[in-house]
Amino acid sequence: MEELYKEYVISFFDKTLQLQGDRPEGVGWSGKGQRLRFEDLLSIGDIRGKKVLDYGCGKGDLYQFLKDQNIPVSYTGFDINQNLISMAESKFPEAEFRVFDIEEERLNEDFDYIFLCGVFNLKVAGIDETVRNVLKMLFEHCNIALAFNALLDHSLNQDFQLHYVSPEEMLQFALKELSPHAFIKESGNSDDFTMFVYKHKNSI
Repeated sequence: MEELYKEYVISFFDKTLQLQGDRPEGVGWSGKGQRLRFEDLLSIGDIRGKKVLDYGCGKGDLYQFLKDQNIPVSYTGFDINQNLISMAESKFPEAEFRVFDIEEERLNEDFDYIFLCGVFNLKVAGIDETVRNVLKMLFEHCNIALAFNALLDHSLNQDFQLHYVSPEEMLQFALKELSPHAFIKESGNSDDFTMFVYKHKNSI
């Protein structure tokens, strides 16, 4: 993604955070919608005690959800927005948060599970190519499975600012470019879908 569009994404979430504060709405979710998406993500497998990367972690809401569910993990959160990372660090000093962009920096560690929840929901030029590039780079550093959540292109009430994805096209991409062990999970939220991609069949 070009730098100009990244600056737009950063600015967009700076404004929502300023307006909404430390609530799900501060990163563009409703409380119910966020909870349903997190529940979908966690059906990927038993992540207890595993090394987890939350790519596009925002202010650490997924980490808070894991704590609330008493699911212990070795957690790392990456985001391109410094303000969101600073808030996450102040709330959760025991976890690792970092400003990181895999399109610009080299990732030098591997993770058991990698989650991307609503990371590419804003419509900007070149977003489809960015999604595929980022997923390919991240999956190289994934030991067990990756979960990707996006807005469903079949949604009836679409917002012109948001990016909607075809689950069929995304699954075809994953099966061809990532792993033969990929599938779309029926979501608890009718507006989006979650895709799971596993390294090995016996991990499903």
